[in-house]
Amino acid sequence: MKIIYFLFCFTFIISGTNLVSNAASPIDSAKLKCTYEFLYLNDSIENTYSSSELYIVQIGKDHVKSYFYKTFYRDSMESTPAGINELTNMVNTFVKEPANYGKYPPFLSRGDFPVHIYKDYKKEKIITTDWISSHRFTYEEKLVPQDWTIIGDTMTILGYSCQKAQCSFRGREWEAWFAADIPVSEGPWKFSGLPGLILMLKDTQSHYSFELKGLQQVNEPIFMDISKKATKIDRISFLKLLMGAKGNEIVAMDLAKVGITPNTSTGKKYDYIELDYK
Repeated sequence: MKIIYFLFCFTFIISGTNLVSNAASPIDSAKLKCTYEFLYLNDSIENTYSSSELYIVQIGKDHVKSYFYKTFYRDSMESTPAGINELTNMVNTFVKEPANYGKYPPFLSRGDFPVHIYKDYKKEKIITTDWISSHRFTYEEKLVPQDWTIIGDTMTILGYSCQKAQCSFRGREWEAWFAADIPVSEGPWKFSGLPGLILMLKDTQSHYSFELKGLQQVNEPIFMDISKKATKIDRISFLKLLMGAKGNEIVAMDLAKVGITPNTSTGKKYDYIELDYK
Protein backbone atom coordinates (compact mmCIF):
# COMPACT_ATOMS: atom_id res chain seq x y z
CA MET A 1 0.00 0.00 0.00
CA LYS A 2 2.86 2.41 0.77
CA ILE A 3 4.24 2.16 -2.74
CA ILE A 4 0.82 2.90 -4.25
CA TYR A 5 0.39 6.14 -2.33
CA PHE A 6 3.99 7.16 -2.88
CA LEU A 7 3.59 6.68 -6.60
CA PHE A 8 0.23 8.40 -6.56
CA CYS A 9 1.77 11.57 -5.19
CA PHE A 10 4.69 11.31 -7.57
CA THR A 11 2.35 10.78 -10.51
CA PHE A 12 -0.08 13.50 -9.46
CA ILE A 13 2.59 16.18 -9.53
CA ILE A 14 4.93 15.32 -12.38
CA SER A 15 2.21 14.28 -14.83
CA GLY A 16 1.42 17.93 -15.43
CA THR A 17 -1.68 18.17 -13.25
CA ASN A 18 -2.22 21.76 -12.16
CA LEU A 19 -2.42 22.21 -8.42
CA VAL A 20 -4.97 24.84 -7.48
CA SER A 21 -5.27 26.53 -4.11
CA ASN A 22 -8.57 25.62 -2.42
CA ALA A 23 -9.35 27.99 0.43
CA ALA A 24 -11.54 26.25 2.99
CA SER A 25 -13.86 28.01 5.42
CA PRO A 26 -13.94 27.23 9.15
CA ILE A 27 -16.99 25.27 10.29
CA ASP A 28 -16.30 25.37 14.03
CA SER A 29 -13.68 26.20 16.63
CA ALA A 30 -11.76 23.33 18.23
CA LYS A 31 -11.41 23.46 22.00
CA LEU A 32 -9.63 20.13 22.37
CA LYS A 33 -6.96 18.60 20.15
CA CYS A 34 -5.97 14.94 20.51
CA THR A 35 -2.89 13.35 18.97
CA TYR A 36 -2.90 9.57 18.64
CA GLU A 37 -0.23 7.13 17.50
CA PHE A 38 -1.70 4.96 14.76
CA LEU A 39 -0.49 1.51 13.69
CA TYR A 40 -1.95 -1.04 11.31
CA LEU A 41 -1.05 -4.46 9.96
CA ASN A 42 -0.15 -3.64 6.37
CA ASP A 43 0.87 -7.18 5.43
CA SER A 44 -1.13 -9.99 7.02
CA ILE A 45 0.95 -12.58 5.15
CA GLU A 46 4.32 -11.40 6.47
CA ASN A 47 2.71 -10.15 9.71
CA THR A 48 4.38 -6.74 9.39
CA TYR A 49 3.10 -3.43 10.70
CA SER A 50 3.31 0.04 9.21
CA SER A 51 5.53 2.68 10.71
CA SER A 52 3.62 4.64 13.32
CA GLU A 53 1.77 7.71 12.11
CA LEU A 54 0.18 10.62 13.93
CA TYR A 55 -3.61 10.85 13.89
CA ILE A 56 -5.19 14.16 14.86
CA VAL A 57 -8.70 14.74 16.27
CA GLN A 58 -10.01 18.31 16.60
CA ILE A 59 -13.07 18.54 18.84
CA GLY A 60 -15.38 21.55 18.64
CA LYS A 61 -18.86 22.36 19.90
CA ASP A 62 -20.79 20.83 17.00
CA HIS A 63 -18.11 19.36 14.74
CA VAL A 64 -15.20 16.95 15.03
CA LYS A 65 -12.52 16.58 12.38
CA SER A 66 -9.97 13.79 12.30
CA TYR A 67 -7.12 13.17 9.91
CA PHE A 68 -3.63 11.77 9.55
CA TYR A 69 -0.79 14.26 9.89
CA LYS A 70 0.88 13.34 6.59
CA THR A 71 -2.33 14.14 4.75
CA PHE A 72 -2.65 17.44 6.61
CA TYR A 73 0.96 18.33 5.77
CA ARG A 74 0.47 17.74 2.05
CA ASP A 75 -2.92 19.45 1.94
CA SER A 76 -1.52 22.45 3.81
CA MET A 77 1.23 22.85 1.25
CA GLU A 78 -1.33 22.74 -1.56
CA SER A 79 -3.65 25.28 0.10
CA THR A 80 -1.66 28.39 -0.92
CA PRO A 81 0.18 29.46 -4.09
CA ALA A 82 3.42 29.77 -2.09
CA GLY A 83 3.03 26.24 -0.75
CA ILE A 84 2.28 24.86 -4.20
CA ASN A 85 5.37 26.59 -5.57
CA GLU A 86 7.53 25.20 -2.75
CA LEU A 87 6.14 21.69 -3.25
CA THR A 88 6.71 21.87 -7.02
CA ASN A 89 10.33 22.99 -6.50
CA MET A 90 10.97 20.13 -4.06
CA VAL A 91 9.48 17.60 -6.48
CA ASN A 92 11.54 18.94 -9.38
CA THR A 93 14.68 18.67 -7.25
CA PHE A 94 13.71 15.15 -6.22
CA VAL A 95 13.23 14.11 -9.85
CA LYS A 96 16.71 15.40 -10.70
CA GLU A 97 18.49 14.10 -7.58
CA PRO A 98 16.38 11.30 -6.03
CA ALA A 99 19.34 9.77 -4.18
CA ASN A 100 19.53 12.84 -1.92
CA TYR A 101 16.04 12.26 -0.52
CA GLY A 102 15.85 8.55 0.27
CA LYS A 103 13.18 6.11 -0.87
CA TYR A 104 10.08 7.89 0.45
CA PRO A 105 10.50 11.68 0.66
CA PRO A 106 7.91 12.89 3.20
CA PHE A 107 6.71 15.76 1.04
CA LEU A 108 5.58 13.35 -1.69
CA SER A 109 3.25 11.25 0.41
CA ARG A 110 -0.21 11.77 1.87
CA GLY A 111 0.42 8.67 3.94
CA ASP A 112 -1.21 5.28 3.79
CA PHE A 113 -4.67 6.66 4.65
CA PRO A 114 -5.29 10.04 2.96
CA VAL A 115 -8.69 10.30 4.60
CA HIS A 116 -10.48 13.16 6.38
CA ILE A 117 -13.47 12.42 8.61
CA TYR A 118 -15.92 15.16 9.64
CA LYS A 119 -18.58 14.51 12.28
CA ASP A 120 -21.47 16.95 12.16
CA TYR A 121 -23.53 16.61 15.34
CA LYS A 122 -26.14 19.17 14.33
CA LYS A 123 -27.01 17.31 11.14
CA GLU A 124 -26.16 13.90 12.70
CA LYS A 125 -23.96 12.81 9.84
CA ILE A 126 -20.37 11.90 9.01
CA ILE A 127 -18.69 13.21 5.87
CA THR A 128 -15.59 11.38 4.66
CA THR A 129 -13.14 12.39 1.94
CA ASP A 130 -10.60 9.93 0.58
CA TRP A 131 -8.36 9.30 -2.42
CA ILE A 132 -7.69 6.52 -4.88
CA SER A 133 -4.54 7.52 -6.73
CA SER A 134 -5.13 11.07 -8.01
CA HIS A 135 -8.92 10.76 -7.74
CA ARG A 136 -10.74 12.26 -4.77
CA PHE A 137 -14.00 10.85 -3.41
CA THR A 138 -16.49 11.89 -0.75
CA TYR A 139 -19.38 10.11 0.93
CA GLU A 140 -21.84 10.70 3.76
CA GLU A 141 -23.33 8.41 6.38
CA LYS A 142 -25.52 8.75 9.44
CA LEU A 143 -23.68 9.58 12.66
CA VAL A 144 -24.61 6.74 15.01
CA PRO A 145 -22.49 5.97 18.12
CA GLN A 146 -21.30 2.39 18.53
CA ASP A 147 -23.24 0.04 20.80
CA TRP A 148 -20.71 -0.18 23.63
CA THR A 149 -20.54 -2.60 26.53
CA ILE A 150 -18.61 -1.14 29.49
CA ILE A 151 -16.76 -3.67 31.62
CA GLY A 152 -14.90 -3.42 34.91
CA ASP A 153 -11.25 -3.52 33.76
CA THR A 154 -9.22 -0.37 34.42
CA MET A 155 -5.79 0.96 33.51
CA THR A 156 -3.91 4.28 33.58
CA ILE A 157 -3.01 6.10 30.35
CA LEU A 158 -1.13 9.42 30.40
CA GLY A 159 -2.02 9.76 34.06
CA TYR A 160 -5.76 9.29 33.48
CA SER A 161 -7.71 6.45 35.02
CA CYS A 162 -9.43 4.61 32.17
CA GLN A 163 -12.15 2.02 31.94
CA LYS A 164 -12.56 -0.64 29.27
CA ALA A 165 -15.40 -0.92 26.78
CA GLN A 166 -16.11 -3.27 23.88
CA CYS A 167 -18.16 -3.14 20.70
CA SER A 168 -18.66 -4.73 17.30
CA PHE A 169 -18.31 -2.32 14.40
CA ARG A 170 -18.41 -3.09 10.70
CA GLY A 171 -16.85 -6.51 10.80
CA ARG A 172 -14.37 -6.09 13.64
CA GLU A 173 -14.47 -6.49 17.41
CA TRP A 174 -13.05 -3.44 19.19
CA GLU A 175 -11.67 -2.65 22.64
CA ALA A 176 -11.53 0.92 23.93
CA TRP A 177 -10.16 2.53 27.06
CA PHE A 178 -11.90 5.79 27.95
CA ALA A 179 -11.30 8.42 30.64
CA ALA A 180 -14.44 9.61 32.43
CA ASP A 181 -12.35 12.50 33.83
CA ILE A 182 -12.30 13.90 30.28
CA PRO A 183 -16.08 14.27 29.74
CA VAL A 184 -15.98 14.32 25.95
CA SER A 185 -17.86 11.52 24.21
CA GLU A 186 -15.35 11.25 21.38
CA GLY A 187 -12.52 9.19 19.98
CA PRO A 188 -10.48 8.45 16.85
CA TRP A 189 -11.86 7.47 13.45
CA LYS A 190 -15.69 7.18 13.55
CA PHE A 191 -15.84 6.06 17.16
CA SER A 192 -17.82 7.93 19.83
CA GLY A 193 -20.56 7.42 22.39
CA LEU A 194 -18.66 6.58 25.58
CA PRO A 195 -18.93 8.67 28.80
CA GLY A 196 -15.41 10.03 28.32
CA LEU A 197 -12.68 10.49 25.76
CA ILE A 198 -11.26 7.32 24.18
CA LEU A 199 -7.54 7.23 24.95
CA MET A 200 -6.78 3.84 23.44
CA LEU A 201 -8.58 1.85 20.78
CA LYS A 202 -7.70 -1.38 19.00
CA ASP A 203 -9.41 -4.30 17.32
CA THR A 204 -9.13 -7.68 19.00
CA GLN A 205 -6.92 -9.04 16.20
CA SER A 206 -4.49 -6.14 16.72
CA HIS A 207 -4.70 -5.14 13.07
CA TYR A 208 -5.46 -1.49 13.91
CA SER A 209 -4.68 0.58 16.98
CA PHE A 210 -4.89 4.20 18.16
CA GLU A 211 -3.15 5.35 21.35
CA LEU A 212 -3.35 8.87 22.71
CA LYS A 213 0.04 10.57 22.96
CA GLY A 214 -0.96 14.20 23.39
CA LEU A 215 -3.94 16.23 24.59
CA GLN A 216 -4.18 20.02 24.24
CA GLN A 217 -6.71 22.68 25.10
CA VAL A 218 -6.78 24.91 22.03
CA ASN A 219 -8.74 27.63 20.32
CA GLU A 220 -8.23 26.95 16.63
CA PRO A 221 -10.50 26.80 13.58
CA ILE A 222 -11.80 23.54 12.19
CA PHE A 223 -11.68 23.69 8.41
CA MET A 224 -13.72 21.59 6.02
CA ASP A 225 -12.26 21.22 2.56
CA ILE A 226 -14.53 19.27 0.23
CA SER A 227 -13.35 19.66 -3.33
CA LYS A 228 -16.06 20.37 -5.89
CA LYS A 229 -14.22 17.94 -8.15
CA ALA A 230 -14.55 15.08 -5.66
CA THR A 231 -16.72 12.20 -6.84
CA LYS A 232 -19.76 11.64 -4.61
CA ILE A 233 -20.28 7.99 -3.79
CA ASP A 234 -21.75 5.82 -1.04
CA ARG A 235 -19.46 4.28 1.56
CA ILE A 236 -19.79 0.62 0.58
CA SER A 237 -19.28 1.38 -3.12
CA PHE A 238 -16.17 3.39 -2.32
CA LEU A 239 -14.64 0.65 -0.16
CA LYS A 240 -15.34 -1.97 -2.82
CA LEU A 241 -13.65 0.29 -5.35
CA LEU A 242 -10.68 1.03 -3.08
CA MET A 243 -10.06 -2.58 -2.11
CA GLY A 244 -10.97 -4.25 -5.38
CA ALA A 245 -9.45 -4.79 -8.80
CA LYS A 246 -10.98 -1.59 -10.16
CA GLY A 247 -9.02 0.48 -7.63
CA ASN A 248 -5.82 -1.20 -8.78
CA GLU A 249 -6.72 -0.39 -12.37
CA ILE A 250 -7.17 3.30 -11.51
CA VAL A 251 -3.72 3.38 -9.93
CA ALA A 252 -2.19 1.52 -12.87
CA MET A 253 -3.70 3.93 -15.40
CA ASP A 254 -2.35 6.95 -13.51
CA LEU A 255 1.11 5.41 -13.25
CA ALA A 256 1.09 4.49 -16.92
CA LYS A 257 0.94 8.21 -17.72
CA VAL A 258 4.53 8.51 -16.46
CA GLY A 259 5.73 5.19 -17.83
CA ILE A 260 5.49 3.16 -14.60
CA THR A 261 4.00 -0.33 -14.62
CA PRO A 262 3.15 -1.44 -11.05
CA ASN A 263 2.61 -5.06 -10.07
CA THR A 264 -1.00 -5.02 -8.92
CA SER A 265 -1.77 -8.64 -9.79
CA THR A 266 -0.97 -9.99 -6.34
CA GLY A 267 -3.79 -8.12 -4.63
CA LYS A 268 -3.70 -6.30 -1.31
CA LYS A 269 -2.11 -7.96 1.70
CA TYR A 270 -4.23 -6.26 4.33
CA ASP A 271 -7.88 -5.79 5.26
CA TYR A 272 -9.40 -2.34 5.54
CA ILE A 273 -10.38 -0.96 8.93
CA GLU A 274 -14.06 -1.46 7.98
CA LEU A 275 -14.86 -4.93 6.66
CA ASP A 276 -18.58 -4.75 5.93
CA TYR A 277 -17.97 -4.01 2.23
CA LYS A 278 -17.23 -7.68 1.60
